[in-house]
Amino acid sequence: MRIALLFDVSGGEFLIILLFILLFFGAKGIPDIARGMGRFMRQVRDASNEVQREINRGASDVRRSAEEHQRQFRNALEEAPAPHKQTTLPSATPSTEEKAE
Repeated sequence: MRIALLFDVSGGEFLIILLFILLFFGAKGIPDIARGMGRFMRQVRDASNEVQREINRGASDVRRSAEEHQRQFRNALEEAPAPHKQTTLPSATPSTEEKAE
């Protein structure tokens, strides 16, 4: 609850803060500060876009690699010889029908 009170700024308090900034930095310093903040925000946006591009590029590389492995696996299956048909051999022990005879 104490933290919420730190950011609860009303109109009068905001006006006092702006007046303090004007007195501290002067009328000529405020545009420079605003320009610097604009550059900073642009750099942050560009950096976040670059990180997002890298993530997308990595994901597409992984996807491409997985598709290539699937293709190679399918080709290996197609080239493999067909399994032999297993035949049943007669059993060594006589069945119940043979015992009855």
